[in-house]
Amino acid sequence: MLKVLVLVHRRPGLTHEEFTRGYRDEVGPAVAQNVPGVIRYAQNHHPQQRDGSDAPWDGVGELWLADLAAWQRVQEFAASPAGQAVVDLEAKYIDRSRMTILVCDEVVMKDDGAEMPRPPQPLPADSGGAGGTASGA
Repeated sequence: MLKVLVLVHRRPGLTHEEFTRGYRDEVGPAVAQNVPGVIRYAQNHHPQQRDGSDAPWDGVGELWLADLAAWQRVQEFAASPAGQAVVDLEAKYIDRSRMTILVCDEVVMKDDGAEMPRPPQPLPADSGGAGGTASGA
């Protein structure tokens, strides 16, 4: 099992509320319904800082994929016309130039009994784990 974390920043000029609404209500469904090979997709929304300062990022997208071949299919999708439509939608809310993508093997240290997917498989040394080219925020 592969987990992809996508750290996103809101597009300049958007309020926190505008970003949160668009990321949750438009980008989220577009990713969930269109990006192939995704087993699970979740978004983590950063609450506004109490002191008014900016958080290090505005949201984190999480995608669970079966393996590196599935990650390759996501990258290929992002380059397709259908994928470009998702990328264009993301760009309404996300500053894609500041997006960080982390491809990870998740190691669960505690679970408290919830059913989990099969144990993660190790990544090869060169997995293409950093960058910002694929869709899937």
